[in-house]
Amino acid sequence: MDSLASTVAFLEQEEGWRQPSAFLWRADAADRLDLLLLGEHDAALRVRATDLLDAMEALDRGGFEAIRDAIRRGEGREALAPWLDVGIPTGQHYDVLDHLLAGVLDLHEPNVERPAPPPEMVFYQPTPTRHIVDGVRRARISADDVVLDLGAGLGHVPILVNVLSGARAMGVEREPAYVASAMDAVRALELDDVSVVQGDARDADLSTATVFYLFTPFIGTILRDVAAKIEQEARRRAVRVVSLGPCSRTFARMDWLSSDDVMPTAADRIVVFRSTLAGR
Repeated sequence: MDSLASTVAFLEQEEGWRQPSAFLWRADAADRLDLLLLGEHDAALRVRATDLLDAMEALDRGGFEAIRDAIRRGEGREALAPWLDVGIPTGQHYDVLDHLLAGVLDLHEPNVERPAPPPEMVFYQPTPTRHIVDGVRRARISADDVVLDLGAGLGHVPILVNVLSGARAMGVEREPAYVASAMDAVRALELDDVSVVQGDARDADLSTATVFYLFTPFIGTILRDVAAKIEQEARRRAVRVVSLGPCSRTFARMDWLSSDDVMPTAADRIVVFRSTLAGR
C-alpha cells in the first residue's frame, strides 16, 4: 500500500478495522491516509479517503464511549485489558496507545499561554501510556495504595492508575487551567477516588501517600527539596517512588532508596524505588 489509491482500495474492502475494538488498527490506518493525502490532487480519490477517515472517527467515538461507560461501572481494567500488554516499554515518544487513552479520557488541553516555566521547573509533558501501565504492574500498585503524582498536568496518571488498580490517586499541578480540565474528566468518568489539586509540590500534603510518581517535573533544588520531604515520610512508613526521566538518576543516588531494576539510572523507562528507612 504505497499509494493513496491502493490504500483506499484495500481499506474499502477490509473488514478488520471496522471492528469496534480495532482502535490501534484504525489509528495506524488513519495516520497512513493523512500522510498519503498530502499533495494528492485527485478529487474523487480524496473524497473516498475522507469518507474512510470519517467512518473510522465515528467507530472510535462509539468505542471510546463504551469504555467510558465501563469505567463508570467500575469495569475499566477489564475493558482496557486487550491493550495492556505493553512488553518492555522504552523511550518518551507517544504511540497509538496514547491515541486510545486520549479518546477514552476525553481530556482537553486548555488554551493557555506556554511561557518559559519558572527556574528549575520543566515544561509539561504527559507520561506515555505504556509507561503508566508498566509502572502500575512493576510497582505492584493495588487498591490498598494511595498514589500521589507530583506534577500531574492533565491528570493522565492519577486517572489511569485508579482505573487499572483501584488505588486512591491524587495529583498536584501548578497550572490552574490544567487542574480544571483534569477534574472535568474525573467528574465525567465518575471517579470518586481521584483528585487533582492546584499547588506547588514543595507545599503538598504527602502524609497519606504510599506511592509517589514523578516524570521529572522539576530539577535542581526543587527536586532536592521534594525528595527531602518524601524521605521524611519514608521514616514513618514504607513508600515507593516511581519515576521516569532524568530524575531517576537523582533518586538512584539516594541511600534511603533501593531498586531491583537492572538499570536504575536509565531515563527511558519507569524505575521503581522502595524506601529502606521505616522503623529505623
